[in-house]
Amino acid sequence: MTKLIAALAILAALAWGVTSAAQWIAKKKAPLVLAAGKAPLHATAADQDRAMSRAQWRTVAALVFAAVMFAALFRISIGLSGEEGLPIAVTTGLSASGGLLLFSALPAAKLATSERLLPKRAFVLPAAALTAFLAFIVFIVATTLVPHLTLEKYDGVPLLLVAVLLCGAALLALHRLNTTAALPDPRMAALDRRWRGTSAKNLLAFTSGALLSFFGMAALVTALALSKATSNATGNSTPAHWAIACGVGGAALALAGVVLLVLAAKGALTLRTAVRKETPAQAPA
Repeated sequence: MTKLIAALAILAALAWGVTSAAQWIAKKKAPLVLAAGKAPLHATAADQDRAMSRAQWRTVAALVFAAVMFAALFRISIGLSGEEGLPIAVTTGLSASGGLLLFSALPAAKLATSERLLPKRAFVLPAAALTAFLAFIVFIVATTLVPHLTLEKYDGVPLLLVAVLLCGAALLALHRLNTTAALPDPRMAALDRRWRGTSAKNLLAFTSGALLSFFGMAALVTALALSKATSNATGNSTPAHWAIACGVGGAALALAGVVLLVLAAKGALTLRTAVRKETPAQAPA
């Protein structure tokens, strides 16, 4: 436990150092205001490429920090738990949350007013997944479906806690996208709006995929526990039915989560192309 606390403290100090350095660089290289009549009315393709490259460095910094966090915590978490499956899921969720929190903390140009990048219906899937996950965990823990399965030993509880943390970090990152400009050049207002909107869609797909994956993993773990209970019980087929239902449902949820994660990763890799393709062309001056 001491090693885990020390690792978290080092990671927090590293995150603070990254954000402090980023704030100093942002102040030193603040974008100059375009003088009226001295600059073209529309940004060139080269200007757009430079602006998008500067916008992507925040995402790259968050990914690098998440990778460092995963590498630092993985071996410690395995040593504390004595197994591999749960630490991989928990450490991945914690690392992703840390990356999202760092992304939210890095400096950016504030917008005059916040705007809604996504419709309310876009939040139905992650909200439903988290609610169903919570209900499932409460049901399993509160009932005697698996008598030997206690709250302290149940793998779904830490998964749920990590899922809640991930949702909180994702909401902060979404707030960041709503209220700060990724491309602060006023000539790129349409491009910036599309960049942030597409990023928000990818973020929501990633969060939904992670929630479904955690939910599916918890259901599969429950299915294994129920299978063991069935093998030890006699004359009771109820656990067997629950084991099959949890196993099939968990596999389907985990597969759906992986698909969403792949789509989110693909969207992040093709962000520039998607933004350029779907942003309306500006009329020549």
